[in-house]
Amino acid sequence: MAEKVTLKQIAEEAGVSLTTVHRVLNNKEGCSEALKERILTIAKERGYTVNLAAASLRKQTIQIALLFPLRVKEAQYFRDRILDGYFQFRNEVSQFNVMFHEYYVPGTDAQTFSDNTVNTLKNIYRERPVHFDGVVVYGLVLDEASETMVNRIVGSGTRVVVVENCPESLADICNVTENEELAGIMAGELLSKFLKKSEKLVILSQNTPGGEVNTDACMAILQECCPGVETISCPIACDVKQNDKIFAELLSMTDLVGVYSTCARHTRSMLHAMERTGIRPKVVIGSELFEESYQALQNRTLDMVIDKRPELIGYKAAQMIFNDLVKGEKLPEDYKVTPRIVLRANSNLYYKSQDE
Repeated sequence: MAEKVTLKQIAEEAGVSLTTVHRVLNNKEGCSEALKERILTIAKERGYTVNLAAASLRKQTIQIALLFPLRVKEAQYFRDRILDGYFQFRNEVSQFNVMFHEYYVPGTDAQTFSDNTVNTLKNIYRERPVHFDGVVVYGLVLDEASETMVNRIVGSGTRVVVVENCPESLADICNVTENEELAGIMAGELLSKFLKKSEKLVILSQNTPGGEVNTDACMAILQECCPGVETISCPIACDVKQNDKIFAELLSMTDLVGVYSTCARHTRSMLHAMERTGIRPKVVIGSELFEESYQALQNRTLDMVIDKRPELIGYKAAQMIFNDLVKGEKLPEDYKVTPRIVLRANSNLYYKSQDE
């Protein structure tokens, strides 16, 4: 077994003091980039690794808060799976001297949820019950109260990561979200391989203010690749009435050749509607991989799924704030999770990994 290299040996080889090596390896300021690179190169070549777990145990406990909506049945296909990814990462770093606090924010409508989120953020800013070094918050409504509280928290030196929607006016925070535009482009390119001129396609999109990036990107690709295809956007709210709405839309389009559902809830409703109507277009693309979409791939009711990987969104949000606080890796401005295409052939690989 090779002899373990010491900081003193690295310092001697680099021609610097032991203090300088310690400063560089612990990501402290005060050294030039050239000097940092030289010391890190020597450490890597000599096989030296920093024991981050041991180092964190010697420091004061790092406190991280998560603000997330209360779990509800309707959110199990996407939003709550973000929380599952967060828990996965939290469990992986349990050996570190980091304390995670979860706050489940109530609110059945956007305004109530926003008000309750702001109240929780106020307590965090007031250091109740502790001083938080980092905060991960799901979604922010663009209003003065939310913006003010987040800016105050950031101004106090606390790191902030926002999952999903994040106001563009906020600075010095990291936004982790799915890449809706890329998902739409991927779906558009896939659909264009199946459709011919004068055929009809419907996109079951989310009825959101200002439209939906996913749908816009998909339609732009279809217009470029299949200019003769009739593409119909059908915005549907994510509520209890969506099943009947999607059923009625599919029933009214007897000459339908393709369907693309841009979100998990609509995919579930689309599958139920197809079963009720007996309609099976030439190509059907859904979103997210969950029990029903997985089964639909197996029986070929679905041709493919654009999986925006919600678990990875939650995992990355927790990982990034941890890496900033423990490893000294600066938070990026934003991070978009790359979606993947799931077919019947590879669905077993991805779906089993979610159940583990």
